[in-house]
Amino acid sequence: MNMIKYAKFSLIGVVAMIFGQASTGLSQNSANTADSHIWTAQVGLVLCLLTAVFVMLSKTEDSKLKGMSWGLFVAWVIQYGLGEMYSGGMDAMSFVHAVIAMAILLHAMALLRSFPKDMATDTA
Repeated sequence: MNMIKYAKFSLIGVVAMIFGQASTGLSQNSANTADSHIWTAQVGLVLCLLTAVFVMLSKTEDSKLKGMSWGLFVAWVIQYGLGEMYSGGMDAMSFVHAVIAMAILLHAMALLRSFPKDMATDTA
């Protein structure tokens, strides 16, 4: 099995969860989307972990890929922790939360580009 391919698919799921996080986070003032915001955070956390695990299981020698995948997971854990810590109200903290979310999105997109083209498309 090609674990790099699975890592890439789970990373695409992470990017989708980031956009879900953004939409549910921004709409919390006008709609009750707190439960959806929490759910997408939890699913995104699991997908970040799966991405890192799949990269490690692929036995790739690319240390950049390994480091970036674990870095994405750690950044998501920090973001998730901030969200849990300030779940009662994130007046000023929401700006920090939003900036970290944009950094996570950029990191995920850079990680997506760093996957080797030949390993991510092999069927073997």
